[in-house]
Amino acid sequence: MNPKRRSLACLTAAALMLAAGCKASDAADASPIATTTTAVAPNPSATALTSASAAAGASSSTSGATEGSAAASGAAGTGSSASGAAAIGASPTAAVQRKTPAVAPYIDVTSPTTDIATISAKTGMTDFSLAFILAKSTTACTPTWGGTKALTDSTVQAAVKKITALGGKVVVSSGGATGTYLESVCTSAQLAKAYAQALDATGSNALDVDIEQTVAPATVAAALKALQAARGTAISLTVPVGGMTAGLTDKSIALLRSARNAGVEVTVNPMIMNFDASGGWGAAMIAATEAVHADLKAIWTGRTSAQLYAMLGITPMIGVNDTGPVTTVADAKTLLTYAEQKNLAFIRFWSINRDNGKCTAGSLSGTCSGITQSDYAFTSLFSGYGK
Repeated sequence: MNPKRRSLACLTAAALMLAAGCKASDAADASPIATTTTAVAPNPSATALTSASAAAGASSSTSGATEGSAAASGAAGTGSSASGAAAIGASPTAAVQRKTPAVAPYIDVTSPTTDIATISAKTGMTDFSLAFILAKSTTACTPTWGGTKALTDSTVQAAVKKITALGGKVVVSSGGATGTYLESVCTSAQLAKAYAQALDATGSNALDVDIEQTVAPATVAAALKALQAARGTAISLTVPVGGMTAGLTDKSIALLRSARNAGVEVTVNPMIMNFDASGGWGAAMIAATEAVHADLKAIWTGRTSAQLYAMLGITPMIGVNDTGPVTTVADAKTLLTYAEQKNLAFIRFWSINRDNGKCTAGSLSGTCSGITQSDYAFTSLFSGYGK
């Protein structure tokens, strides 16, 4: 997700993903998942996180190598253990029930266009996803806001304090459409530490990992396993869809399988935006979500349809999308009804900075939706979900 138009390179990559005709079969990738019980510490010490990182790296080394190779080749994994299929299909553990907020729209913290107190007063929204945590440089595994602001940046800290004063929760989001990923610069142990630093800086224990670039799935999975083992972090994986009926891209499938194989409990957050569609856009976003639900069924094979919906979130792009589609308030109402019917884990949207009609109709901007709407119409609509 990007506050403005994605770069040409980013759009080209998205087009190539969309052009992919099929996904690799999951039939041969079942390998037993080791189940461990780890005490949860709200604020783990460096020693605890280091120990968890070492354990995560050791336990996922085999599957990690497989998944890393799979990501490079487009394959989905290897192995043929029948007992593994049973383990993969086990019911969700208590960890999957660790809930992130039912509604937490994204705020681009690099854009000074949001007044959290005013937004909350007008809409009732109290929970927000702060985006994005990126690496300081291509050679430094140092977490920053947007690649430029320190975790202690006064503007971001002021926003966190306002959210806390409202009794709200913060979701920390890493990655995004552009910039240098921590996930590309750090080792798994460094990445787990960087995630923990970002969470501690906001007083949060909910992490959103938005992967739209090429990363090593095994590195991300090992870091997330260590983080979750050390502090019980609620983790969502935000990933692009390949089209209206295509489901997730092969790279996203590889990332989810790697997380599953590492024993990480996640919710999955498809970005239902920026794809070609026929018919109404509201119906198209629902069709894209249903295709992702089918993908989850092929990955977490033993879970019921209801359990899979309960680990599935959605994130539309309000107003004018990067590649042409337009999400109207009416489309959002259609999506909200669907989420209520399926009992989805959460709704987010990109972004609250854009939730106003203060720019020319049809224009693409990081500070307005490009459609005719009242201020915070989408925020007001979604704010009651899950309550």
